[in-house]
Amino acid sequence: MFKTLIPARHPYYPTDIALDGFSPATLGMTTILSAFGLGAVVVVAAIWLLSGTYRQLTTAERVLMCWFAFTGITHFIVEGAVVLDDKFYTDTTGNILKEIWKEYAKADSRYATRDSFTISMEFVTAFMEGPGCFAILYGIAYRRSWRFTLQIMVSLGQLYGDVLYFATCYLEGFVHSRPEFLYFWVYFVIVNSIWIVIPSWIIWVSARHISSCVAAADRMTRPKAS
Repeated sequence: MFKTLIPARHPYYPTDIALDGFSPATLGMTTILSAFGLGAVVVVAAIWLLSGTYRQLTTAERVLMCWFAFTGITHFIVEGAVVLDDKFYTDTTGNILKEIWKEYAKADSRYATRDSFTISMEFVTAFMEGPGCFAILYGIAYRRSWRFTLQIMVSLGQLYGDVLYFATCYLEGFVHSRPEFLYFWVYFVIVNSIWIVIPSWIIWVSARHISSCVAAADRMTRPKAS
């Protein structure tokens, strides 16, 4: 006698997507968010204290170091994990990285369904922009002149990727996100908007610094009127 296979129930949208082997989150939402938040606070606090030992750094530069440390670790470790693990939703061990993605997939199920654009974008973000953030940390700490160019490159990559991320969801009618305020407005809109606002500011500040340096160099090399 044949048994009818019933698809595993999951909390993701659209509700009819098939996720074979789906296993509900082992940890509660509060635990998952607290773990991520605590990790972020520890990273930022550690970099803030460490950067204080570099007396030549301004407050703005120390804030930038905190940002690039946080976003670099987020890209390389957290986003890198979802790129490398295409079955995170089947995990039953309570691994915090897998639990984070089980929770976030409620805001965007494309991570669970392995949408080609989303995973490709995250690959670039994790393994190109992530290391780029770490290089910027070194550049700021030791005041390397190339740091401004790299800040623009990495921040532009973040901005470009995030704009496409939002645009593809918009064109598809936001069908991949649960409609609740927490998942759509907080997880999807507000959290992702951080990577539009801050990179835009960094691009502007870095471009202005490069422009002022070029202008100063031009004045120094400009032939004097006889």
